[in-house]
Amino acid sequence: MKKTIAFYLTLLCAFTLFAEPVAMPRFAIPTTQSAGMGGDHVAYTDNVFSLLVNPAAIMRTRQNSVFTIAPTLLSPQKTFGLIDPFTQMIEGNMDALTDIGNSLKGGKIPLGLDLREFPLSIAHVSDGFGFGIWDRIFVNPSVIGTTVKLEAFADVIVPIGMAFKILDTGKHIVDFGFTVKPFARVRASEQMSLMDMLDNGSDMLEEVSVPLIVGAGFDMGFMYRWDAGLSAGLTFDDIVTRGAVVTSLVGSDDNTYHVPFSMNLGVAYDVKIGRFWAGAPNFLANTGVTVAFDWHNITNAFQQDDYIKRNAVLDIGVGLQISLMDMIKIRIGMNEMLPAVGLGLKFGLFELDVAYYGKELGLEPGQLPAPALDLSIAFRPKAKPRDRFWTRRSLVGLITKSDEKTPPDGDPGYQGYPDDPEAEAYDAVDRMNESFDSSQ
Repeated sequence: MKKTIAFYLTLLCAFTLFAEPVAMPRFAIPTTQSAGMGGDHVAYTDNVFSLLVNPAAIMRTRQNSVFTIAPTLLSPQKTFGLIDPFTQMIEGNMDALTDIGNSLKGGKIPLGLDLREFPLSIAHVSDGFGFGIWDRIFVNPSVIGTTVKLEAFADVIVPIGMAFKILDTGKHIVDFGFTVKPFARVRASEQMSLMDMLDNGSDMLEEVSVPLIVGAGFDMGFMYRWDAGLSAGLTFDDIVTRGAVVTSLVGSDDNTYHVPFSMNLGVAYDVKIGRFWAGAPNFLANTGVTVAFDWHNITNAFQQDDYIKRNAVLDIGVGLQISLMDMIKIRIGMNEMLPAVGLGLKFGLFELDVAYYGKELGLEPGQLPAPALDLSIAFRPKAKPRDRFWTRRSLVGLITKSDEKTPPDGDPGYQGYPDDPEAEAYDAVDRMNESFDSSQ
């Protein structure tokens, strides 16, 4: 049995390494919060999704995810208008083609649905370690003239990440992190004529292939933080992300697949009243403004001679968030040269977010834009601080012995969390419990 498993693993590695891989979309869990703020920000990602956005942020993040449902609808007006005529056409009413033609006036109609984190929305990130179990279903049939281009996939991702301190002076912090992300993907990618679909629908389905791709990827990132509120992030995504077809659900496929490497740079400035007013009431201390700027896929700017590459201006993202009492969040931004707006409500572990933004599905600005409506309902409780042995000292501190913590009350595991009021509260409760136990 062991020999059989080893044989198949060797065969999988051989296919992955030596066959010419086919490029496919990256493994991501887009969030409604980031969508309303101009896309992912590698310098502002202190939540469970830091596993996929910037693994270095795992070092300073404490959050769990227990339930989430996050649907996105592309071109919502057009999509709702096409449901009835398409249903009639499938039932044999060819007169519905006229209604479809009226709805498709303009020649380019991107449609689709993106459903994330349902039913799999389990994640934990705390002080240098994190993992997630997420799923995503994305269906994007774009109608361009009389051609239908379909891109669809269903993913299950199991990222596991670790982070380490490089430098920690109290005022200036540099962290490093990496994520290993095993995955399984069912994918369909086809292009066909609308008239051929009507005339030879059953025959065309025989040419469609739907492979099950299994593999793994590797990301890493760096994060710099200044206690004045400035942060900067640099990530290297999909350094190696390869997958092989283990079976085909429909048709046949003997390809190997990969996700192209990308490098991303971002800066953010997060200012809150509590940073300047030490005695501010809690509801005011967490009121503030965040500004973020990102340049995604930096290497693409140096490959613009290749006509199949996206225009580099689509890789720029900017965002602004106004946070009121850490409960109401108003967001605006721009990503892929299209505007975005969003609103978030947070009550304890319950989070409700909505965003309306533009998404560019083409290679050039304005080539195939689509409006998108995003909704997210989530329960994400705070994770308790953890004392992990690899996070007690920074790399520089280990060499110079400059950041050694003085444990209070003889507790060798205590580090202190001076920048996190909620973590301080955890520490205070722990010390009170210890005091109570000793008195008993």
